Amino acid sequence: MHKCIAIFPKKDRFTLGVKIEEQALEFFELIMLAREKTGMSKLLILKKADFKITMMKLFCRLSFDLKAMQERWYIETEDKLLEIGKMLGGWIKYAEANTKGPHKEPPMNTSEETNA
Repeated sequence: MHKCIAIFPKKDRFTLGVKIEEQALEFFELIMLAREKTGMSKLLILKKADFKITMMKLFCRLSFDLKAMQERWYIETEDKLLEIGKMLGGWIKYAEANTKGPHKEPPMNTSEETNA
């Protein structure tokens, strides 16, 4: 992505280009942090990372629409972001399935109810 931003027109490089790079760096930081966490904190971090991917997609699309990004770079970047998003989505689903939080209730024991 850095190579793509390096060839942005100057006016776009220091606005949209900087925003895209910031989102990418924050995404990487969140992923590294998520590796160290467990439970609900991991899930929240992964969801923040998913939001960063969404914002990168938005800024890339805007860059393409404003003619700051060439079509081939846009297609390549979008494909990579979609792939990363799918992998992240799988990680989020796994984390949701393995998170024991207040939103998950334990299954009811029906044998005790019938004995009462």
